Amino acid sequence: MYFLISQPKMVQQMTTSTSQAFGLDRKISSLNHLHLERFDLRIGEPKISPFPTEVFEELSHKKNINCYYPSHGDLELREMIIDKFYEERLIDNIAITHGTMGALDFIFRANLNSDSEILLPDPGFPPYTKLAEFSEAKVKKYSLNLSIDAESFINWDQVESLITKRPTLLLLNSPHNPTGKILTDMDLVRFEEMLFKYPQLSFVMDEVYRSLIYGQKTHYNFSSFINRGYIVGSFSKMYPLQGARIGWVLTSTDNMKKLSPYFNNAAGAMSSFGQEIVKSILKKKLSFKKNYYEAFTIAKEILDLYRVDYVNPDGAFFLFIKYEIPDLAVVDELAALGVEVVPGSAFGSNGANYIRASFAQQADILQKAFTIIGKHWKQTHPSTLQ
Repeated sequence: MYFLISQPKMVQQMTTSTSQAFGLDRKISSLNHLHLERFDLRIGEPKISPFPTEVFEELSHKKNINCYYPSHGDLELREMIIDKFYEERLIDNIAITHGTMGALDFIFRANLNSDSEILLPDPGFPPYTKLAEFSEAKVKKYSLNLSIDAESFINWDQVESLITKRPTLLLLNSPHNPTGKILTDMDLVRFEEMLFKYPQLSFVMDEVYRSLIYGQKTHYNFSSFINRGYIVGSFSKMYPLQGARIGWVLTSTDNMKKLSPYFNNAAGAMSSFGQEIVKSILKKKLSFKKNYYEAFTIAKEILDLYRVDYVNPDGAFFLFIKYEIPDLAVVDELAALGVEVVPGSAFGSNGANYIRASFAQQADILQKAFTIIGKHWKQTHPSTLQ
């Protein structure tokens, strides 16, 4: 038996539909009539970093900001990204995109078709699968090692077993959504072995959380491999810039030629306003890593107090919490208590019986929301109590 809160049928329908939509529709909860204080921990949207509104005054002095910018992005912004992350690369190696998803869309369109295959992590960010399906490529899933002492994060033996003679695109994500885990030294070794052994293999590295790694661990620079693939990133997570929708793709000049038709015809130009906002914030040399780590510490201390089982993240701003009861039931029960989270099964079959909760929140919200989660977990796992 597990803890189940009696709730109206309308509540069950609301949480199920929200789960299916992954919460991206940002619907207003139909539970407000219950007069509960509500905490939305579903979306990977920073709510912890104050936005420097003075940048809007700076933009008012920009000439031609209302005009179309180059289809591959503002030259100064591209140079700033290279200087910050990829010093050995050239301006022609990078282009500005409509967030990371815009970058993935163009990469998939340029490289995938019904004769190709793509290997995606399970659990993994749900739009990966949907974007791949748009291209009609064959989607295959590989497993991840979620234990704290795993030598490698990726199950490379399984990855290798999935590779055929067809053109294959391998997608990597580090720090990883939804677990916050990062690649290890062994992952890098096996990755290089795969590229050497399988010439039909190319890759995409999604490093949207690259600046949010905690402790002494670091992010591996994959830019030396761009002749065989692509690196995508965004300013939506490391800065409070999710609404600007500015990301990038880094690749070889030959690969960029494959993407150029999509920049020129499917996008035309990325937001000039968004690019200028990003440039202004980069010039301020702001960092919010400390804010995120403090938030993580608050959430972690609460979960540890209730002896909750969760994947210990190395970065990003999610906690992937393990339950011994169905994750969809957990989502419904927590929603009835005022906390909205994402079911782990939304990220793939290996995410079943997990929930994902974002800790990119203010301290008072973290205290209240994660205490509710901790108490709920404790009540549903009586065998763990002493």
